[in-house]
Amino acid sequence: MSDTLERATEVEAPLQQLKQKIDAEPAPRSGSSVAGGLSLLLVITLGGGVAAAGYWLWPQWQSLQQQSSVLAQNQQRLSEQSQQLQDSSKQLQQQLTAEQQQLLSQLQQNLAQQQQQLTAQTQTQIQAVRQLVQERDSAPPQHWILAEVDYLLKLAAQKVWLEQDISTALALLHSADEKLAVLDDASLLLVRHAIAADQQQLQTVRITDFSKVHVQLQQLRQQAMQLPLKLQTAAKPVLAPDATLQNWRATLAYHWQNTWQGLLNPRAAMPEDYFDLTTEQQLMLRIALQQHLQLAQLAVMQQQPAVYVAALQQSSDQLQRYFNAADQAVQQFSSTLTQLAAVDVTPPALSALTSPAQLQQYQRQLAGDGL
Repeated sequence: MSDTLERATEVEAPLQQLKQKIDAEPAPRSGSSVAGGLSLLLVITLGGGVAAAGYWLWPQWQSLQQQSSVLAQNQQRLSEQSQQLQDSSKQLQQQLTAEQQQLLSQLQQNLAQQQQQLTAQTQTQIQAVRQLVQERDSAPPQHWILAEVDYLLKLAAQKVWLEQDISTALALLHSADEKLAVLDDASLLLVRHAIAADQQQLQTVRITDFSKVHVQLQQLRQQAMQLPLKLQTAAKPVLAPDATLQNWRATLAYHWQNTWQGLLNPRAAMPEDYFDLTTEQQLMLRIALQQHLQLAQLAVMQQQPAVYVAALQQSSDQLQRYFNAADQAVQQFSSTLTQLAAVDVTPPALSALTSPAQLQQYQRQLAGDGL
């Protein structure tokens, strides 16, 4: 409300000044009174228009002034913020550049150190290889052959102890003896004698082919499911005739037969003499026979002769008791069991080879003479 009064006062101020000027002037003539009235009216109209225009435009001009001042302040504030951002970005770039340069310098130093270490190691290895080549080039051919013989003898000992491969060990010993024969050196006679003794020892060893026995037992396990069983029916008992006078002959024959049967066959009938097996019982008998054969297989692989013989004996007893002995397949099965029972699965007693130790002793003596 006070703002409106001030604006009205500011607009009326020019009108008051104009009225004072008019009152101060002398009174006009009568001829010019009309013109003066018109001019006065015109002046009053113009003054009112100016006052109305000022009253309407003054608030807008003030708001424009305020907006321009706010915009100027915002622009200054934005310029300050942009300057601050530029300064912070420059500082960050300077820090990053310094850290990158430090990291690069460290990496270059590490690479240089690694290259120096690698170069030193490479030179050391090259020097060692050169020295080894010089030593081997200067060594006589006999040393090369002795190294080959030593390898062959050690491999033969490994075949004997770890794998029990007698045939391969004999072949390796024969190859080593041939290489020593090429040297034609009398100082190697002891080594060759040791090789000959090892060959003679291995030739007397008889090792069972455990793989073959295992395969035969596996085949018997498969055949056990098709072997025929004894399927008998119990004999029908003879019914006693009526104890009447008319059937005295039948009664006498019945008692006579029972009397002689008791005299000639004193053993009572066993349950297994007369049996009729169901399908489940037949399957159980075949599975039991397979289990005995499987136990024999495990005994072969573990070289347990007592368990092996006991398992085959149980298999044979079960075969004779429950299976049809007149069938050809059962007879062949029993024959194979008999052959397998004669196989000795006892591990052989092997002695250590003496030729590798003899050759090493010769090499030590040769090195001592060289020194």
